[in-house]
Amino acid sequence: MVTKYRKPRSINTVSFGLLVLLGIAVYLVVYTWPVYTLSSRAKGVLLDAIPMLYRANLRSTEVASIMINELKKSVPTALRKEGVKDPNLELVFARSKTEVSIEAHFVATAFFPVINKTMEFHLSPRAVTDAARIDW
Repeated sequence: MVTKYRKPRSINTVSFGLLVLLGIAVYLVVYTWPVYTLSSRAKGVLLDAIPMLYRANLRSTEVASIMINELKKSVPTALRKEGVKDPNLELVFARSKTEVSIEAHFVATAFFPVINKTMEFHLSPRAVTDAARIDW
């Protein structure tokens, strides 16, 4: 007894389902891409400010507080220029003998036009570096 199998058609329910899933994935990537790039640009701003915080960490407490206050003014301004629109932008400066870091907390929104929905993403880009002195 010989079994004969039919050759499947090139367009069937599986290929149609995969095409729909690919379309949904592309849709999500296109409309969440601005949120990802905003987070990336914000991290770039924080990375640009890390050397100043590193230098402040090496100084005395009085000089360090002046330098950190200057950073508290300049970093939010730079983040606003890069597109952070959240009025509740929060910066966290951390200093210790082992590492220094700057972290920004803000909300970014993505609008999905087909489903007419807006989603909020809570972003927290962080820049960290080692704070140990280099002895030559």
